[in-house]
Amino acid sequence: MKWSAVITTYNSGQVVCRALDSIFALSPAEMPVDVVVVDNSSSDNTVDLIKSHNMPVKLILNRRNIGLAKANNLGALTASGDSLFFLNPDIELIPGAITELSAFQSSNPEAAIIGPCMVDENGIVQSTARTWPSPSVIASRRTPFGKTQWGRYLSSDHTTRFSSSDEPTEPHWLVGAAMWLTPRGRDRVGLMCEKYFLYFEDVEWCWRAWKMGMEVWYVPRAKIRHVCHRESASGGRALRCHLRSMIRFLTTHPGLMVGALPGGSK
Repeated sequence: MKWSAVITTYNSGQVVCRALDSIFALSPAEMPVDVVVVDNSSSDNTVDLIKSHNMPVKLILNRRNIGLAKANNLGALTASGDSLFFLNPDIELIPGAITELSAFQSSNPEAAIIGPCMVDENGIVQSTARTWPSPSVIASRRTPFGKTQWGRYLSSDHTTRFSSSDEPTEPHWLVGAAMWLTPRGRDRVGLMCEKYFLYFEDVEWCWRAWKMGMEVWYVPRAKIRHVCHRESASGGRALRCHLRSMIRFLTTHPGLMVGALPGGSK
């Protein structure tokens, strides 16, 4: 098993060391060949903490915030593993997850991107395998339409249809907090689209994988911990980035508007 961890940080001092500790606490059989951290010009103590942690991390320091997709791709170019595990800095690996992901990759040669089951600190499963964000789904989550019976159904189906499965399933897309890229997926699908500064790079990546004839899988037996904070729900710059990326995706993928959707379990 030859894999690399790629983590992009931006003012992540409160969480990144826990993420690194969880990686380097893995057994030798699950240990990555390298860990690449790309810092997007953090203004807090993220970099100092990583440097003082005395762990064999390949640290890339950007002079400005170049966005998540571009930073992840930069890390991928530095990593030496055959498989790449893109992780948010608020992720903590749980022993056994890497074994499950690697085994699934070996037995599913058409898999391009694989996502683990993410649980919070109380062990509650998070919604990370989702249906396509169609205009009606977006309306159910962003407008008063979500308070109607049909809106509530669409919103619930969007977040639970695939994440509630106990067996491997093919969702439409995976939340980008933890995405495992297979060697064949990298060859055929490529890395993340750098036109997305933040948000929807995960949706676009999965869409591209399906369009290229490959598969996206959610593997619930591979469990990791995710202490998340949904910044776009609190307004400000994160919300503006989310809306801008959403508009970019909708305007560049007209099939979503008319129901011409690729791949995924129905």
